[in-house]
Amino acid sequence: MKKFMLKARAMLVLAMLAMFLATAAHAGDVRDGRAIVTPAKEDRYKIGSYTFGKAELFGYISELKETKKITGIVLKNGYSDSNKATDEQRHSIASIGKTLQLETFTQDGRDLQPLSND
Repeated sequence: MKKFMLKARAMLVLAMLAMFLATAAHAGDVRDGRAIVTPAKEDRYKIGSYTFGKAELFGYISELKETKKITGIVLKNGYSDSNKATDEQRHSIASIGKTLQLETFTQDGRDLQPLSND
C-alpha cells in the first residue's frame, strides 16, 4: 500500500508539472490579439522569456494563431541601437505574417506602423 501511495504522489506531481509547463509554453507576450516580438542579437527573436530563431518563431507564432487566436504580430523597436530590428528581422516578421495571414506592425515608442514585405 505504501508503494502505491508513493507512485500515486509521483504521478500527481508529474501531472501538475506537465500542466504547468504546458501553460508556461503558451505564456508568450500577447496583447490585444497580437504577438509582441522583440529583436534579439544574431537575427533571433524574443517573445516573453523565450528566444527563437526564424524557423522556431514561425512555429511558435503558428501555434499562437491556433491556440490564442492572434490576429497580428508586432515587432518592437528598442530605443538603443542594440535593440533595433535589422532589415532581415523586419523582412522575416513580414514574411511570417504574410504566410500565416496575420497583420504585421513595427512599434517605435507607442506608434504602430504597418510592416510590409518589400
